[in-house]
Amino acid sequence: MLLGSLVDWAGHSMDLYRFDHMSWYLVSILYAAGPLFTAGVLFFQYISPNRLLQAANIIAFSLTYLAVETLLVNSGGASYQHWHYLASLGVDLVTFTAFSYIGEYIVLGKTGVEVQNPESRISRR
Repeated sequence: MLLGSLVDWAGHSMDLYRFDHMSWYLVSILYAAGPLFTAGVLFFQYISPNRLLQAANIIAFSLTYLAVETLLVNSGGASYQHWHYLASLGVDLVTFTAFSYIGEYIVLGKTGVEVQNPESRISRR
């Protein structure tokens, strides 16, 4: 949620987009505490050790975030000044790829070191 607020602050400060009816921090809090938090929790719950499924998960959630942003812009809650939907999609893809990498260590308990099960060597003898 902090990352989303930081991105909203930076986008508003650089005049990339603006929120038309509320201040950026109120929109950021409501947006982050609602759909973003929920989707983030679901994303981490569905992390798979299978790389193909991880890629599908990244694409699906990136497109979901893009859809929510599109609804926000089309409803008049926000407007783009110097920004585009494809830029948002790119940021979403990079963010979810990073989350997937972090999630492998947190959710799947990956340590980065492959340890062979000592019992498997004993049973082969």
